[in-house]
Amino acid sequence: MENNTKEEQSLSEESLNEREPRTDLTGDEEFVPENYPTDNQPSDPGKKPRKNRGGKWIWIGVLVFVLLLGAGVLFGYRNGVALRLENEKSLLMEQISLQLEWAYKDMDAGRYENAKSRLDYILEKYPEFPGIADLMAQVIGHLSEPVVTPTQVAIATVVPEVTSTPDLRSSEEKYSELQQHINQQEWDLAVQTVQALKETNYDYRTVDVDGLYFIALRNRGIQRIWAGELEQGMYDLTVAAALGAMDSQGAGAESWATTYLTGASYWDVNWPGVVEIFGQLYAQMPYFSDSTGMTTAERYRIGLYRLGDQYAAQGDYCSASSYYNQSLAIGVNADIQVTAAAYAEACANPPTTPEPPQATTPTPSDGTEVPPPTEEPSATP
Repeated sequence: MENNTKEEQSLSEESLNEREPRTDLTGDEEFVPENYPTDNQPSDPGKKPRKNRGGKWIWIGVLVFVLLLGAGVLFGYRNGVALRLENEKSLLMEQISLQLEWAYKDMDAGRYENAKSRLDYILEKYPEFPGIADLMAQVIGHLSEPVVTPTQVAIATVVPEVTSTPDLRSSEEKYSELQQHINQQEWDLAVQTVQALKETNYDYRTVDVDGLYFIALRNRGIQRIWAGELEQGMYDLTVAAALGAMDSQGAGAESWATTYLTGASYWDVNWPGVVEIFGQLYAQMPYFSDSTGMTTAERYRIGLYRLGDQYAAQGDYCSASSYYNQSLAIGVNADIQVTAAAYAEACANPPTTPEPPQATTPTPSDGTEVPPPTEEPSATP
C-alpha cells in the first residue's frame, strides 16, 4: 500500500517537470518568472514618463547669482562715493580750521582786512558754519570805524602778505612732539603741531595723526566753551565731529553753548524768550557765561524784571510784581526793590481811572429866562 502511494507521487512530480520548460542558469544569473515586472519595463504602460525639471532650477540659480553680483557692485560704488565725499569734507574742514585760526590772530593784531579775506573764504566754502556770520559782523564793524588820519603825508608802504613760517623739521620729530603735547594736555599746541605736520607731509601716518587731531580738537573745544569762548569751542567740536564720533561730554558742551547763544540773540528783542531759555540754563548751569562775562544767572535776573516791566506797561501789576520778586530772589538790587514794592502796592490796591465829569443842565425857575441849549437838539423828541 505504501509502495503504491510513493510511486503515484513520483509520477506526478515527473509529469509536472515535463510541463514546465527548463532554463539553465550560469554564473550569477537569477531565475525570474516570465510575468514578473522588471526595472526596464514600465509598471504602468498607460502612464507617461516624468520630464526632467532640473534645468529650470539651474537657470533660477544663475539669475539669483547675477542679481547678487549686480547688487554688490552697486553698493560698492555707493560706498566708494560716500568715502570720497567724506575725505573731501575732512580736507575742507581742516582748511577752514586753519583759516579761522589765522583770522582770530589777525583780529587780535588789528589786521581786519586780512581777517575779512579769511572769513570770506570760509563763507564761500561753508556758509552755514556756526558763528561765522557774527564774526564777520564784528570784523565789518571794526572796518567801518572812522580812522583818525594824521595831517602829515603818509608814505605808502607795502605790507607783506601774512604767511605762516614753514616748519622744516622731520615728520617723525613733529609726530613725537605731538604725542608729548597730548600727554601733557596742551591742546592748543597739539592742534598747531598737527596743522604744521599736514602742511609739510599730509600723508604721514594719516590714521594716527587724525586720531590725535580728534583728541586735541575735542578737548580744546570743551576747554574753550567753559572759558566763555563759545563760538571758537563750537568750531573745534564741529571739526572734531567730522573726524570721529563725538562723546556725550563734547556733545553736551556744544549743546550748552548753542542754547546760550540762542538766548543771547533774544536780548532786548524777546524778553519772554530770554526768560524761558536762561531759566532752563540757570537751573543746571548758573555760572555758564560767554565772552562778555555775563553768567546765566545774571542774564536770567535781568530778563525777569525786564519782562515784569512789560507787564506793568500793560497794566498787569500783579504779574509784574511776581517777576520782580523772582528777580530779587536771584540777586538783590536796591533800585529793583523800590520798583518791586511799587508794583506790589499797585497789585494790592489797583489805581482807579477817574471818570470824566458829567455835564449838568440847570433847571429854570419861574420868571427867569431859559438859557440857550448847550448841545445840538437831537432829531427825535
